[in-house]
Amino acid sequence: MFFPLLVSTNVAAANFESPDSVENTIAQQTASQQSWREELAENGLTLGADYNVFAVGSANGARGGDANRSSGVARFYGSWDLVGRESGNLGGIVWKVEHRHAYSDTAPKNVAFIDDVSGGPEGLGYVGIIGSAFSDQGFRVTNLHWKQKFNQGRTSVIAGWQDVTDYVDTYALASPWTGFSNLAFSTGAGAMGLPDDGVLALSVGHMLTDNVYVVAGIADANGKSDDIFDGFNTLFDESEFFTTVELGWTASQEQIFTDNVHITLWDFGKNTRHSNATGEGGKGINFSASYFVTEQLMPFVRGGFSEGDVALYDKSLSVGLGYFGLGKATNNLGVALNWAETNEVAFGGGEQYTAEVYYNMQFGDHVQITPDIQYIKDPVFSQESSAWVFGVRMRIFM
Repeated sequence: MFFPLLVSTNVAAANFESPDSVENTIAQQTASQQSWREELAENGLTLGADYNVFAVGSANGARGGDANRSSGVARFYGSWDLVGRESGNLGGIVWKVEHRHAYSDTAPKNVAFIDDVSGGPEGLGYVGIIGSAFSDQGFRVTNLHWKQKFNQGRTSVIAGWQDVTDYVDTYALASPWTGFSNLAFSTGAGAMGLPDDGVLALSVGHMLTDNVYVVAGIADANGKSDDIFDGFNTLFDESEFFTTVELGWTASQEQIFTDNVHITLWDFGKNTRHSNATGEGGKGINFSASYFVTEQLMPFVRGGFSEGDVALYDKSLSVGLGYFGLGKATNNLGVALNWAETNEVAFGGGEQYTAEVYYNMQFGDHVQITPDIQYIKDPVFSQESSAWVFGVRMRIFM
């Protein structure tokens, strides 16, 4: 299978994790940078770092003005295998620390909702999230956990602070760094309530057969990635959880997030800081199917249904495709459409339509630039009938 941007897919299969997990991120960016990394890897230590910039703007703000945002994210991540190197049942520490900061008054993550009613910068009046990772949160810990493999990689157990999007409803184009920037085309398709990115959690993945797998997890629904040790208080004192069970089919374990069909059941605790309106929490079901119909072309269908007040959408359906190796082996194109019915409890209902096209281009061994165009039809809180949104991402990595 020709899949240049997701090299070393056996790593992903062993951990049942998304392309944006620590190990898979490192595997993607080290294919042409082997010297000193190979020496460290011989001792079980892998390291990576990058700096990401995202600028987004629209002339179709909710009240007719401009909605422009920009921010940056610095990340340092790695893994250190400490046990099981001879048996193949590796166990070790995985970490990712970040600093997220805005260049504008507010960050791109807020471009959808914020408007100028309270004197703040104008937004799009759109129920959605664009550039979910590009906030002004400051220092945070996204991953700090122990990962243990069993059965020669057919089973993985992860315990500690985790980003739940590393194991929930994953597919090849979900990364906000290199894939789609709109949450409608990422984890949960907007129809799943999600906790913060770095919370105390336990997740388990297992290959039931050569083609059928199950992934389950339980996470602290009130955890905060900028104060991870407070997670002991929220976990044991408040005891509200985000729980998931996913059953899926894959062409092989090595293709677990490309040639894949799965259904994910999720439940989100009540009275959490993520509840949008009533504190009733939520639950739902999501589905995903993606498959390489040629060596370069991967169409997908994704979506979900939710109840409660924690998800953006009650119903969501996304269709699209990824074209890998367009122009050069390391480039890829993504095109997608979404229909959504917004959360009636939190946002009063209403239909929205979203389209996004991005082109991820790599220059040399250390730089990626991704122009991005989105079209939003009927943003529910806007006086405008539609909005064009233009963005560009830059990623410098080592």
